[in-house]
Amino acid sequence: MKAGFGKSDLTPRLGVQLAGYGPYRNRAAQEIVAPLAARAAVIRDGKTTVVLLSLELCGTPRPLAERIRAFVAARLGCRADDVFLSSTHTHSAPSVGGMFGWGEPDAVYLETLPARAAEAAVRAQAALTEVEWQHAHVACEGIAVNRETDTGFALNADFAERMNPLWRPAKPEQTDPSVRVLAAYSAGGKLVGLLHHFGCHPVVYGEKTAAIHGDFVGLASIQLEAKFAGAVAIFLPGALGDVNPKLNHRVPRESRRALNAIARQYAGAVARGLRAARPVAGAGVTNALVNVSDEVKFTRVAWSRARVLKRVAALEKIFTGADVTDFPHAGGLPPLHTRGMELARLQGLRALLTEWRGRVAPNPPVRVHGVQIGPVALLGCGLEVYHSLQAEILKNSPHAATWVVSLVGGNGYAPDAAAQRRAGYSDDFVPLMMGELPYALVDRDLIRALAKLARRLNAKKAAR
Repeated sequence: MKAGFGKSDLTPRLGVQLAGYGPYRNRAAQEIVAPLAARAAVIRDGKTTVVLLSLELCGTPRPLAERIRAFVAARLGCRADDVFLSSTHTHSAPSVGGMFGWGEPDAVYLETLPARAAEAAVRAQAALTEVEWQHAHVACEGIAVNRETDTGFALNADFAERMNPLWRPAKPEQTDPSVRVLAAYSAGGKLVGLLHHFGCHPVVYGEKTAAIHGDFVGLASIQLEAKFAGAVAIFLPGALGDVNPKLNHRVPRESRRALNAIARQYAGAVARGLRAARPVAGAGVTNALVNVSDEVKFTRVAWSRARVLKRVAALEKIFTGADVTDFPHAGGLPPLHTRGMELARLQGLRALLTEWRGRVAPNPPVRVHGVQIGPVALLGCGLEVYHSLQAEILKNSPHAATWVVSLVGGNGYAPDAAAQRRAGYSDDFVPLMMGELPYALVDRDLIRALAKLARRLNAKKAAR
């Protein structure tokens, strides 16, 4: 099997609006803490080619993801379905659209993005060489905390206590306690590239900051690339939907210290994974490269058009009062009911109405993409998967090692049943700000879709 790795620059000019942390914050970039990159691996086994492309962005809306995949395919001479496109989910990157209010996308940046991202894949293809894969799964504790069930928003947490590398969350079982590593070595024993996979939001820098960087996973990749000269370190986000780093939403001075400390801690865990990694056993397994890409439709809530129109009318009244202003966070309102949030809801519902066809409500599909490299199966979907769903997905996978990869060719959340019952931010608000109806049973639908994807990978491998 051959593999090549490449990297290209995605850093925007200062002044572009950054994505994340609530609508209409107008977070215009003021400094560059670290450059942003596209990182790619091109893997080839006989007639099968797979391109793993990771972008240091908050996410890619489906239309943009499809445009990038098509552009990469045209440059490399492969199919768009051969391009496994993921985002690291840093909230310190430019907005690229797809979410009302979450930063206004810059037209020039958007227009140049496909070509700049594809350059990483072009460089990776030019570097193709015979490789040996090594794999490890090692402890990565004390970095993450579940924001739904634990003190996941660390605004008021004891800063010094959480800066200690020995700190551990109250409920470690509800976080990702390990990092997965898949490393490629050339015939001469040189590390040419690695994939590292971990489930935690890259949000050490919060809404009070206006800097460009890849957050702790991006800085860790830069550190690993400096340690292993010539190698490219590609981060693939795991089940991070409800998992935050132990320090987040702090003032800028504390954010800087926390970012550097957590990046070093995480990079150290990945480096331990490289030391622990062992060659993939068995020539038949080593040479397995399988790829399956598809789009699936999940069950949505059964709202009628009349109900949506009624909700639009109620939201519009918020912006017609005598004392209304354009300041989106005024009035002492609860977090999900600021004017900015309500306007994002209103815009999303209006967009939703434009897609309605008679009595048929719109139901855009979700990208699912499976890639098997030796014993490792990447099961990707275009949503942020909640941690509690991961165990069931892994149980239903026949593969020796399975990585659940979030944000593959899309945006949005896949919350668990408890979050869906609460009908709060991830279940109700996020779909609306994307112009979509909320999911009704996304936990069940996603588990089934990824189980089917895993079986299809197995069947395709058997048929080779």
